[in-house]
Amino acid sequence: MDKLHQTLMRYFGYSAFKVGQEDIIQSVLHQKDTVAMLPTGGGKSLCYQIPGYMTEGLVLIISPLLSLMEDQVERMKMRGEKRVAALNSTLSFHERRHIIRHLPSYKFLFVAPEALMSDALLQQLKSMHVGLFVVDEAHCISEWGHDFRPEYSKLGEWREALGHPIALALTATATKQTLKDTVQTLRLQQPDFHIHSVNRPNIALVKEVHETKETKEKRALELVETIQGPGLIYCPTRQMTEDIALLVKQKTHQRVEFYHGGMEAGDRMLIQQQFISGQIDLISCTSAFGMGIDKADIRFVIHMSPPQSIEAFMQEIGRAGRDGKSSVSVLLYTEEDADIQSHLIQAEGFDDPEIDFFLAQLSQVPTNDEKKLRERLMEAGLQETRARMLTHYYMMHQSEQPRVLLENLKEKLQDRQTEKLKKVWQFKERITDHSCFRQSLLSYFDEQLDQAEGSSSGNCCSSCGLDLSDYEKKDQPLELNEMKHWKTELERMFHLIKEAQH
Repeated sequence: MDKLHQTLMRYFGYSAFKVGQEDIIQSVLHQKDTVAMLPTGGGKSLCYQIPGYMTEGLVLIISPLLSLMEDQVERMKMRGEKRVAALNSTLSFHERRHIIRHLPSYKFLFVAPEALMSDALLQQLKSMHVGLFVVDEAHCISEWGHDFRPEYSKLGEWREALGHPIALALTATATKQTLKDTVQTLRLQQPDFHIHSVNRPNIALVKEVHETKETKEKRALELVETIQGPGLIYCPTRQMTEDIALLVKQKTHQRVEFYHGGMEAGDRMLIQQQFISGQIDLISCTSAFGMGIDKADIRFVIHMSPPQSIEAFMQEIGRAGRDGKSSVSVLLYTEEDADIQSHLIQAEGFDDPEIDFFLAQLSQVPTNDEKKLRERLMEAGLQETRARMLTHYYMMHQSEQPRVLLENLKEKLQDRQTEKLKKVWQFKERITDHSCFRQSLLSYFDEQLDQAEGSSSGNCCSSCGLDLSDYEKKDQPLELNEMKHWKTELERMFHLIKEAQH
Protein backbone atom coordinates (compact mmCIF):
# COMPACT_ATOMS: atom_id res chain seq x y z
CA MET A 1 0.00 0.00 0.00
CA ASP A 2 1.50 3.38 -1.03
CA LYS A 3 1.76 6.37 1.31
CA LEU A 4 -1.34 8.04 -0.12
CA HIS A 5 -3.58 5.04 0.53
CA GLN A 6 -1.94 4.52 3.93
CA THR A 7 -2.94 8.08 4.84
CA LEU A 8 -6.47 7.46 3.57
CA MET A 9 -6.78 4.33 5.72
CA ARG A 10 -5.11 5.85 8.78
CA TYR A 11 -7.20 9.01 9.02
CA PHE A 12 -10.46 8.02 7.33
CA GLY A 13 -10.63 4.22 7.45
CA TYR A 14 -11.19 3.89 3.70
CA SER A 15 -9.31 1.54 1.40
CA ALA A 16 -10.23 3.30 -1.85
CA PHE A 17 -10.99 6.80 -3.10
CA LYS A 18 -14.22 8.00 -4.68
CA VAL A 19 -14.13 8.88 -8.36
CA GLY A 20 -11.92 11.90 -9.00
CA GLN A 21 -10.50 12.29 -5.49
CA GLU A 22 -7.13 10.65 -6.06
CA ASP A 23 -6.33 12.67 -9.20
CA ILE A 24 -7.17 15.93 -7.44
CA ILE A 25 -5.05 15.03 -4.41
CA GLN A 26 -2.11 13.99 -6.60
CA SER A 27 -2.30 17.33 -8.42
CA VAL A 28 -2.09 19.23 -5.11
CA LEU A 29 0.73 17.00 -3.83
CA HIS A 30 2.65 17.79 -7.03
CA GLN A 31 2.40 21.47 -6.10
CA LYS A 32 -0.02 22.39 -8.87
CA ASP A 33 -2.76 25.00 -8.51
CA THR A 34 -5.92 22.96 -8.97
CA VAL A 35 -9.53 23.62 -9.93
CA ALA A 36 -11.87 20.72 -9.17
CA MET A 37 -15.55 20.21 -9.80
CA LEU A 38 -17.06 17.19 -8.04
CA PRO A 39 -20.81 16.63 -7.67
CA THR A 40 -22.43 17.11 -4.26
CA GLY A 41 -21.52 14.10 -2.15
CA GLY A 42 -18.35 13.47 -4.15
CA GLY A 43 -16.10 13.95 -1.12
CA LYS A 44 -14.52 17.36 -1.72
CA SER A 45 -13.29 17.82 1.87
CA LEU A 46 -11.02 14.78 1.58
CA CYS A 47 -9.22 16.51 -1.31
CA TYR A 48 -7.65 19.06 1.04
CA GLN A 49 -7.50 17.09 4.28
CA ILE A 50 -5.25 14.32 2.94
CA PRO A 51 -2.74 16.77 1.36
CA GLY A 52 -2.79 18.57 4.71
CA TYR A 53 -1.70 15.41 6.51
CA MET A 54 0.98 14.66 3.91
CA THR A 55 2.60 18.11 3.57
CA GLU A 56 4.04 20.86 5.75
CA GLY A 57 2.28 24.09 6.61
CA LEU A 58 -1.18 25.34 7.52
CA VAL A 59 -4.19 24.40 5.42
CA LEU A 60 -6.34 27.54 5.11
CA ILE A 61 -9.91 26.80 4.02
CA ILE A 62 -12.14 29.69 2.90
CA SER A 63 -15.79 28.71 3.28
CA PRO A 64 -18.91 30.85 2.74
CA LEU A 65 -21.29 29.47 5.38
CA LEU A 66 -21.11 28.97 9.13
CA SER A 67 -22.91 25.62 8.87
CA LEU A 68 -20.27 24.36 6.43
CA MET A 69 -17.40 25.36 8.71
CA GLU A 70 -18.99 24.08 11.90
CA ASP A 71 -19.90 20.77 10.28
CA GLN A 72 -16.39 20.17 8.95
CA VAL A 73 -14.72 21.16 12.22
CA GLU A 74 -16.98 18.88 14.26
CA ARG A 75 -16.44 15.92 11.96
CA MET A 76 -12.65 16.38 12.06
CA LYS A 77 -12.70 16.61 15.85
CA MET A 78 -14.81 13.45 16.07
CA ARG A 79 -12.06 11.66 14.12
CA GLY A 80 -9.56 12.84 16.72
CA GLU A 81 -8.10 15.87 14.91
CA LYS A 82 -7.44 18.50 17.58
CA ARG A 83 -5.45 20.93 15.40
CA VAL A 84 -8.52 22.44 13.73
CA ALA A 85 -10.42 25.67 14.32
CA ALA A 86 -12.88 27.99 12.63
CA LEU A 87 -12.87 31.78 12.69
CA ASN A 88 -16.34 33.18 12.18
CA SER A 89 -18.84 35.70 13.48
CA THR A 90 -20.19 33.36 16.19
CA LEU A 91 -16.97 33.69 18.22
CA SER A 92 -16.41 36.35 20.85
CA PHE A 93 -13.54 38.82 20.53
CA HIS A 94 -11.53 36.87 23.11
CA GLU A 95 -12.14 33.55 21.33
CA ARG A 96 -10.99 34.99 18.00
CA ARG A 97 -7.93 36.55 19.60
CA HIS A 98 -7.02 33.24 21.27
CA ILE A 99 -7.16 31.35 17.96
CA ILE A 100 -5.11 33.99 16.13
CA ARG A 101 -2.46 34.09 18.85
CA HIS A 102 -2.15 30.29 18.85
CA LEU A 103 -2.40 29.86 15.09
CA PRO A 104 0.98 28.04 14.79
CA SER A 105 -0.49 25.16 16.82
CA TYR A 106 -3.22 24.52 14.24
CA LYS A 107 -3.03 22.45 11.06
CA PHE A 108 -6.44 23.30 9.58
CA LEU A 109 -8.07 26.73 9.81
CA PHE A 110 -11.54 27.46 8.41
CA VAL A 111 -12.38 31.10 7.78
CA ALA A 112 -15.14 33.10 6.18
CA PRO A 113 -13.73 35.32 3.40
CA GLU A 114 -14.52 38.51 5.33
CA ALA A 115 -12.37 37.24 8.22
CA LEU A 116 -9.31 37.82 6.04
CA MET A 117 -10.07 41.55 6.22
CA SER A 118 -8.69 41.39 9.76
CA ASP A 119 -5.16 42.85 9.86
CA ALA A 120 -4.35 40.82 12.99
CA LEU A 121 -5.20 37.55 11.23
CA LEU A 122 -3.46 38.49 7.98
CA GLN A 123 -0.27 39.51 9.77
CA GLN A 124 -0.18 36.27 11.76
CA LEU A 125 -0.75 34.24 8.58
CA LYS A 126 2.06 36.12 6.84
CA SER A 127 4.44 35.09 9.60
CA MET A 128 3.60 31.40 9.04
CA HIS A 129 3.91 28.88 6.23
CA VAL A 130 0.52 28.46 4.57
CA GLY A 131 0.94 25.23 2.63
CA LEU A 132 -2.46 25.06 0.96
CA PHE A 133 -5.00 27.79 0.15
CA VAL A 134 -8.41 26.12 -0.28
CA VAL A 135 -11.50 27.85 -1.65
CA ASP A 136 -14.62 25.83 -0.91
CA GLU A 137 -17.81 26.54 -2.90
CA ALA A 138 -15.60 28.30 -5.45
CA HIS A 139 -18.57 29.23 -7.65
CA CYS A 140 -19.07 32.08 -5.15
CA ILE A 141 -16.05 33.76 -6.79
CA SER A 142 -17.77 34.52 -10.07
CA GLU A 143 -19.69 37.76 -10.29
CA TRP A 144 -22.03 35.95 -12.71
CA GLY A 145 -22.32 32.81 -10.59
CA HIS A 146 -25.55 31.90 -8.83
CA ASP A 147 -24.22 32.56 -5.34
CA PHE A 148 -21.68 35.38 -5.76
CA ARG A 149 -20.07 36.66 -2.55
CA PRO A 150 -18.28 40.00 -3.01
CA GLU A 151 -15.60 39.14 -0.42
CA TYR A 152 -14.47 36.26 -2.63
CA SER A 153 -13.24 38.78 -5.21
CA LYS A 154 -10.33 39.68 -2.90
CA LEU A 155 -9.03 36.13 -2.43
CA GLY A 156 -6.37 36.46 -5.14
CA GLU A 157 -5.02 39.58 -3.48
CA TRP A 158 -4.91 37.90 -0.07
CA ARG A 159 -3.30 34.79 -1.54
CA GLU A 160 -0.52 36.94 -3.02
CA ALA A 161 -0.02 38.58 0.38
CA LEU A 162 0.55 35.10 1.85
CA GLY A 163 3.28 34.30 -0.66
CA HIS A 164 1.28 32.45 -3.35
CA PRO A 165 0.58 29.15 -1.56
CA ILE A 166 -0.73 26.30 -3.72
CA ALA A 167 -4.44 26.85 -4.34
CA LEU A 168 -7.26 24.33 -4.53
CA ALA A 169 -10.64 25.62 -5.74
CA LEU A 170 -13.57 23.26 -5.14
CA THR A 171 -17.16 23.39 -6.34
CA ALA A 172 -20.05 21.13 -7.33
CA THR A 173 -21.50 23.29 -10.12
CA ALA A 174 -19.79 25.74 -12.43
CA THR A 175 -20.15 26.91 -16.00
CA LYS A 176 -17.13 27.60 -18.20
CA GLN A 177 -17.41 31.30 -17.39
CA THR A 178 -17.41 30.60 -13.65
CA LEU A 179 -14.30 28.42 -13.99
CA LYS A 180 -12.58 31.15 -16.00
CA ASP A 181 -13.45 33.74 -13.34
CA THR A 182 -12.08 31.42 -10.65
CA VAL A 183 -8.69 31.18 -12.37
CA GLN A 184 -8.47 34.95 -12.90
CA THR A 185 -9.63 35.97 -9.43
CA LEU A 186 -7.36 33.56 -7.57
CA ARG A 187 -4.47 34.40 -9.95
CA LEU A 188 -3.74 30.74 -10.51
CA GLN A 189 -0.56 29.67 -12.30
CA GLN A 190 -1.24 27.18 -15.14
CA PRO A 191 -3.75 25.23 -13.03
CA ASP A 192 -4.75 21.62 -13.42
CA PHE A 193 -8.46 21.16 -14.10
CA HIS A 194 -10.36 18.15 -12.79
CA ILE A 195 -13.90 18.69 -14.00
CA HIS A 196 -16.38 15.91 -13.36
CA SER A 197 -19.95 15.75 -14.58
CA VAL A 198 -22.66 17.53 -12.62
CA ASN A 199 -24.89 14.59 -13.52
CA ARG A 200 -26.14 12.42 -10.67
CA PRO A 201 -27.43 9.26 -12.38
CA ASN A 202 -28.92 7.89 -9.16
CA ILE A 203 -31.27 10.89 -8.87
CA ALA A 204 -34.33 10.56 -11.11
CA LEU A 205 -35.66 13.88 -12.42
CA VAL A 206 -39.37 14.67 -12.48
CA LYS A 207 -40.97 17.91 -13.63
CA GLU A 208 -44.70 18.53 -13.39
CA VAL A 209 -46.57 21.54 -14.77
CA HIS A 210 -49.61 22.55 -12.71
CA GLU A 211 -52.37 25.08 -13.27
CA THR A 212 -52.38 26.74 -9.86
CA LYS A 213 -50.47 27.11 -6.60
CA GLU A 214 -53.22 25.10 -4.89
CA THR A 215 -52.81 22.09 -7.19
CA LYS A 216 -49.04 22.17 -6.55
CA GLU A 217 -49.65 22.11 -2.81
CA LYS A 218 -52.09 19.21 -3.14
CA ARG A 219 -49.55 17.31 -5.25
CA ALA A 220 -46.77 18.00 -2.72
CA LEU A 221 -48.92 16.49 0.03
CA GLU A 222 -49.50 13.37 -2.08
CA LEU A 223 -45.79 13.03 -2.75
CA VAL A 224 -44.60 13.33 0.86
CA GLU A 225 -47.12 10.66 1.88
CA THR A 226 -46.22 8.23 -0.89
CA ILE A 227 -42.52 8.69 -1.73
CA GLN A 228 -39.90 7.01 0.45
CA GLY A 229 -38.21 9.59 2.69
CA PRO A 230 -36.57 11.34 4.33
CA GLY A 231 -36.90 14.39 2.12
CA LEU A 232 -36.66 18.13 1.57
CA ILE A 233 -39.17 20.62 0.17
CA TYR A 234 -37.50 23.74 -1.21
CA CYS A 235 -39.61 26.93 -1.26
CA PRO A 236 -38.82 30.33 -2.81
CA THR A 237 -39.74 32.40 0.29
CA ARG A 238 -39.46 32.11 4.06
CA GLN A 239 -43.21 32.49 4.49
CA MET A 240 -43.88 29.61 2.12
CA THR A 241 -41.61 27.28 4.12
CA GLU A 242 -43.78 27.92 7.19
CA ASP A 243 -47.03 27.59 5.25
CA ILE A 244 -46.01 24.29 3.65
CA ALA A 245 -44.75 22.85 6.95
CA LEU A 246 -48.06 23.72 8.62
CA LEU A 247 -50.02 22.19 5.74
CA VAL A 248 -47.99 18.97 5.90
CA LYS A 249 -48.51 18.74 9.68
CA GLN A 250 -52.26 19.19 9.29
CA LYS A 251 -52.79 16.85 6.34
CA THR A 252 -50.20 14.06 6.63
CA HIS A 253 -48.43 11.80 9.09
CA GLN A 254 -45.02 13.28 8.36
CA ARG A 255 -42.81 14.73 11.09
CA VAL A 256 -41.95 18.07 9.51
CA GLU A 257 -40.28 21.35 10.47
CA PHE A 258 -39.52 24.51 8.50
CA TYR A 259 -36.08 26.07 8.13
CA HIS A 260 -34.96 29.48 6.83
CA GLY A 261 -32.38 32.19 7.43
CA GLY A 262 -34.72 34.32 9.55
CA MET A 263 -34.83 31.80 12.39
CA GLU A 264 -32.76 31.86 15.56
CA ALA A 265 -29.49 29.96 15.31
CA GLY A 266 -30.58 27.61 18.12
CA ASP A 267 -33.75 26.65 16.25
CA ARG A 268 -31.82 25.97 13.05
CA MET A 269 -29.15 23.89 14.77
CA LEU A 270 -31.67 21.71 16.60
CA ILE A 271 -33.70 21.09 13.44
CA GLN A 272 -30.55 20.13 11.54
CA GLN A 273 -29.57 17.64 14.23
CA GLN A 274 -33.08 16.19 14.50
CA PHE A 275 -33.17 15.68 10.73
CA ILE A 276 -29.72 14.09 10.63
CA SER A 277 -30.58 11.73 13.50
CA GLY A 278 -33.91 10.69 11.93
CA GLN A 279 -36.23 12.44 14.39
CA ILE A 280 -37.71 14.50 11.53
CA ASP A 281 -38.91 13.04 8.22
CA LEU A 282 -39.14 16.21 6.19
CA ILE A 283 -37.86 19.78 6.17
CA SER A 284 -39.61 22.61 4.35
CA CYS A 285 -36.82 25.09 3.65
CA THR A 286 -35.34 27.91 1.63
CA SER A 287 -31.96 27.62 -0.09
CA ALA A 288 -30.41 28.43 3.32
CA PHE A 289 -30.65 24.72 4.14
CA GLY A 290 -28.36 22.13 2.62
CA MET A 291 -24.71 23.13 2.45
CA GLY A 292 -22.69 21.31 5.06
CA ILE A 293 -25.55 19.02 6.09
CA ASP A 294 -24.03 15.55 6.24
CA LYS A 295 -27.04 13.29 5.69
CA ALA A 296 -26.40 10.62 3.09
CA ASP A 297 -29.85 9.00 2.96
CA ILE A 298 -32.10 11.85 1.76
CA ARG A 299 -34.37 10.07 -0.72
CA PHE A 300 -36.27 12.94 -2.34
CA VAL A 301 -36.13 16.67 -2.98
CA ILE A 302 -39.30 18.53 -3.98
CA HIS A 303 -39.17 22.06 -5.39
CA MET A 304 -42.34 24.09 -4.96
CA SER A 305 -40.95 26.52 -7.54
CA PRO A 306 -37.80 26.56 -9.70
CA PRO A 307 -34.79 28.29 -8.13
CA GLN A 308 -33.34 31.32 -9.87
CA SER A 309 -30.76 29.34 -11.84
CA ILE A 310 -29.93 25.88 -13.13
CA GLU A 311 -26.75 25.90 -11.04
CA ALA A 312 -28.77 26.44 -7.85
CA PHE A 313 -31.20 23.68 -8.86
CA MET A 314 -28.39 21.18 -9.41
CA GLN A 315 -26.86 22.12 -6.04
CA GLU A 316 -30.16 21.59 -4.24
CA ILE A 317 -31.19 18.30 -5.84
CA GLY A 318 -27.66 17.10 -5.03
CA ARG A 319 -28.64 16.94 -1.35
CA ALA A 320 -30.40 13.67 -2.21
CA GLY A 321 -28.82 10.27 -2.66
CA ARG A 322 -25.36 11.04 -1.36
CA ASP A 323 -25.13 7.36 -0.39
CA GLY A 324 -25.37 6.48 -4.09
CA LYS A 325 -28.81 4.85 -3.74
CA SER A 326 -31.82 5.66 -5.92
CA SER A 327 -33.45 8.98 -5.11
CA VAL A 328 -35.78 11.38 -6.87
CA SER A 329 -36.13 15.11 -7.55
CA VAL A 330 -39.62 16.48 -8.23
CA LEU A 331 -39.99 20.00 -9.64
CA LEU A 332 -43.52 21.43 -9.40
CA TYR A 333 -44.10 24.35 -11.74
CA THR A 334 -46.77 26.82 -12.81
CA GLU A 335 -46.53 29.42 -15.57
CA GLU A 336 -46.40 32.17 -12.94
CA ASP A 337 -43.30 30.78 -11.20
CA ALA A 338 -40.81 32.49 -13.51
CA ASP A 339 -42.63 35.78 -12.86
CA ILE A 340 -42.27 35.24 -9.09
CA GLN A 341 -38.50 34.74 -9.39
CA SER A 342 -38.22 37.74 -11.73
CA HIS A 343 -40.06 39.85 -9.18
CA LEU A 344 -37.72 38.71 -6.38
CA ILE A 345 -34.68 39.61 -8.51
CA GLN A 346 -36.07 43.00 -9.42
CA ALA A 347 -36.81 43.66 -5.73
CA GLU A 348 -33.07 43.20 -5.06
CA GLY A 349 -32.29 46.09 -7.41
CA PHE A 350 -32.00 49.82 -6.72
CA ASP A 351 -33.94 52.70 -8.18
CA ASP A 352 -32.21 56.04 -8.78
CA PRO A 353 -33.35 57.74 -5.53
CA GLU A 354 -32.10 54.74 -3.52
CA ILE A 355 -28.69 54.81 -5.19
CA ASP A 356 -28.39 58.57 -4.59
CA PHE A 357 -29.35 58.14 -0.93
CA PHE A 358 -26.99 55.26 -0.21
CA LEU A 359 -24.10 56.87 -2.10
CA ALA A 360 -24.55 59.91 0.11
CA GLN A 361 -24.31 57.61 3.14
CA LEU A 362 -21.08 56.06 1.84
CA SER A 363 -19.52 59.45 1.09
CA GLN A 364 -19.89 60.37 4.78
CA VAL A 365 -17.62 57.49 5.83
CA PRO A 366 -13.99 58.62 5.29
CA THR A 367 -12.53 55.14 5.02
CA ASN A 368 -11.66 52.38 2.58
CA ASP A 369 -12.68 49.73 5.10
CA GLU A 370 -15.31 47.73 3.18
CA LYS A 371 -16.75 46.27 6.35
CA LYS A 372 -17.37 49.70 7.90
CA LEU A 373 -18.90 50.98 4.67
CA ARG A 374 -21.24 47.99 4.54
CA GLU A 375 -22.23 48.47 8.17
CA ARG A 376 -23.08 52.13 7.43
CA LEU A 377 -25.47 51.04 4.69
CA MET A 378 -27.10 48.50 6.97
CA GLU A 379 -27.53 51.15 9.68
CA ALA A 380 -29.26 53.25 7.04
CA GLY A 381 -31.78 50.44 6.52
CA LEU A 382 -30.29 48.36 3.69
CA GLN A 383 -30.59 44.56 3.90
CA GLU A 384 -27.20 42.82 4.27
CA THR A 385 -27.04 41.08 0.88
CA ARG A 386 -27.89 44.29 -0.98
CA ALA A 387 -25.44 46.23 1.21
CA ARG A 388 -22.62 43.81 0.34
CA MET A 389 -23.31 44.16 -3.38
CA LEU A 390 -23.57 47.94 -3.40
CA THR A 391 -20.42 48.34 -1.28
CA HIS A 392 -18.53 45.94 -3.55
CA TYR A 393 -19.31 47.95 -6.69
CA TYR A 394 -18.70 51.25 -4.87
CA MET A 395 -15.22 50.08 -3.88
CA MET A 396 -14.51 49.13 -7.49
CA HIS A 397 -15.31 52.63 -8.80
CA GLN A 398 -14.82 55.01 -5.86
CA SER A 399 -11.71 56.64 -7.36
CA GLU A 400 -13.75 57.95 -10.29
CA GLN A 401 -15.47 61.32 -10.56
CA PRO A 402 -18.90 61.36 -8.84
CA ARG A 403 -20.85 61.45 -12.12
CA VAL A 404 -18.79 58.61 -13.63
CA LEU A 405 -19.02 56.66 -10.37
CA LEU A 406 -22.80 56.95 -10.42
CA GLU A 407 -23.08 55.87 -14.06
CA ASN A 408 -20.75 52.88 -13.61
CA LEU A 409 -22.51 51.83 -10.43
CA LYS A 410 -25.90 51.86 -12.14
CA GLU A 411 -24.49 49.96 -15.12
CA LYS A 412 -22.96 47.22 -12.92
CA LEU A 413 -26.14 46.78 -10.91
CA GLN A 414 -28.25 46.66 -14.08
CA ASP A 415 -25.90 44.13 -15.72
CA ARG A 416 -26.12 41.88 -12.69
CA GLN A 417 -29.90 42.04 -12.62
CA THR A 418 -30.09 41.35 -16.37
CA GLU A 419 -27.83 38.30 -16.01
CA LYS A 420 -29.90 36.89 -13.14
CA LEU A 421 -33.12 37.38 -15.11
CA LYS A 422 -31.50 35.65 -18.09
CA LYS A 423 -30.78 32.60 -15.92
CA VAL A 424 -34.44 32.46 -14.82
CA TRP A 425 -35.64 32.34 -18.41
CA GLN A 426 -32.98 29.83 -19.43
CA PHE A 427 -34.34 27.53 -16.74
CA LYS A 428 -37.95 28.14 -17.81
CA GLU A 429 -37.10 27.12 -21.39
CA ARG A 430 -35.74 23.78 -20.15
CA ILE A 431 -38.73 23.13 -17.92
CA THR A 432 -41.30 23.76 -20.65
CA ASP A 433 -39.32 21.84 -23.29
CA HIS A 434 -40.53 18.28 -23.96
CA SER A 435 -37.11 16.75 -24.66
CA CYS A 436 -35.07 14.77 -22.11
CA PHE A 437 -34.95 16.96 -18.99
CA ARG A 438 -31.62 15.54 -17.82
CA GLN A 439 -29.89 16.20 -21.14
CA SER A 440 -31.40 19.67 -21.26
CA LEU A 441 -29.92 20.51 -17.85
CA LEU A 442 -26.52 19.01 -18.72
CA SER A 443 -26.35 21.01 -21.94
CA TYR A 444 -26.26 24.18 -19.84
CA PHE A 445 -22.89 22.98 -18.54
CA ASP A 446 -21.78 21.96 -22.07
CA GLU A 447 -22.20 18.28 -21.21
CA GLN A 448 -23.68 15.41 -23.16
CA LEU A 449 -25.62 12.62 -21.47
CA ASP A 450 -24.04 9.21 -21.54
CA GLN A 451 -26.71 7.04 -23.17
CA ALA A 452 -25.99 4.28 -20.65
CA GLU A 453 -27.28 6.69 -17.97
CA GLY A 454 -30.17 7.98 -20.06
CA SER A 455 -33.61 6.71 -20.87
CA SER A 456 -32.36 3.16 -21.36
CA SER A 457 -31.66 2.91 -17.64
CA GLY A 458 -35.33 3.47 -16.82
CA ASN A 459 -34.72 6.14 -14.17
CA CYS A 460 -33.70 9.14 -16.24
CA CYS A 461 -36.54 11.65 -16.09
CA SER A 462 -40.26 12.20 -16.56
CA SER A 463 -39.66 13.14 -20.20
CA CYS A 464 -38.18 9.66 -20.76
CA GLY A 465 -41.05 7.71 -19.22
CA LEU A 466 -39.93 7.50 -15.59
CA ASP A 467 -42.24 5.47 -13.33
CA LEU A 468 -42.51 7.38 -10.05
CA SER A 469 -44.08 4.35 -8.33
CA ASP A 470 -40.57 2.86 -8.11
CA TYR A 471 -39.81 5.46 -5.43
CA GLU A 472 -42.89 4.93 -3.29
CA LYS A 473 -42.80 3.73 0.31
CA LYS A 474 -42.90 0.02 0.84
CA ASP A 475 -44.50 0.22 4.29
CA GLN A 476 -47.34 2.26 5.75
CA PRO A 477 -46.17 5.39 7.62
CA LEU A 478 -46.47 5.39 11.40
CA GLU A 479 -48.00 8.35 13.18
CA LEU A 480 -45.36 9.81 15.50
CA ASN A 481 -45.29 12.66 17.95
CA GLU A 482 -44.24 16.07 16.72
CA MET A 483 -40.90 17.44 17.84
CA LYS A 484 -41.03 19.87 20.73
CA HIS A 485 -39.66 23.40 20.49
CA TRP A 486 -35.88 23.34 20.80
CA LYS A 487 -35.83 25.13 24.16
CA THR A 488 -38.27 22.61 25.62
CA GLU A 489 -36.26 19.74 24.16
CA LEU A 490 -32.99 21.09 25.61
CA GLU A 491 -34.58 21.54 29.03
CA ARG A 492 -35.75 17.91 28.91
CA MET A 493 -32.26 16.73 27.95
CA PHE A 494 -30.57 18.69 30.77
CA HIS A 495 -33.15 17.36 33.24
CA LEU A 496 -32.32 13.76 32.23
CA ILE A 497 -28.58 14.46 32.57
CA LYS A 498 -29.06 15.86 36.09
CA GLU A 499 -31.15 12.85 37.10
CA ALA A 500 -28.45 10.50 35.81
CA GLN A 501 -25.80 12.29 37.90
CA HIS A 502 -27.70 11.69 41.17
